[in-house]
Amino acid sequence: METLKTRIKETDLLQNTKEDFTQNQDTAKMLEAHKYAIHFDILPEISYLNQELPIIIADLLQLFHQFPKDVWISQQSVDEGLDFCRVVFWVFSESSDALKTFSIWFQALFRESQVANVLECLVACALDEPDAASVELTDWTRLHALEADVEKVIQTEKEKNKIDM
Repeated sequence: METLKTRIKETDLLQNTKEDFTQNQDTAKMLEAHKYAIHFDILPEISYLNQELPIIIADLLQLFHQFPKDVWISQQSVDEGLDFCRVVFWVFSESSDALKTFSIWFQALFRESQVANVLECLVACALDEPDAASVELTDWTRLHALEADVEKVIQTEKEKNKIDM
């Protein structure tokens, strides 16, 4: 009889452990990420671009009106070519609905000419010779990211913020 009680307790313990593991796996899947970019054409070409200024564009987004709740921006970078610069960043959330809301907000934000003008001026100020080039905001979009890349940035974000999921 004692052996039966011990086995029942062990079975219950294993079941609880399995449920905890399953819940932890589900929680680990909750953090989601989407990759975005804001593209500026610079004509005739870039002489020198101080990347420290354009990279803050992603941080500035959080200050604009009606920035969606429950999302945050992280892991920003600047891609630079002969005649363009592109601010690339990731948006994170534990809610897929919040990411959808961000996507809609993001697409609408740059249609406001004042926003585009301010950001173009910021990029122009990052140029070595700001009066020698023309900066134009030409694209803002969500970028396709491979599942492996998404998993990698989520893991990096968890480690960076010590998120226990």
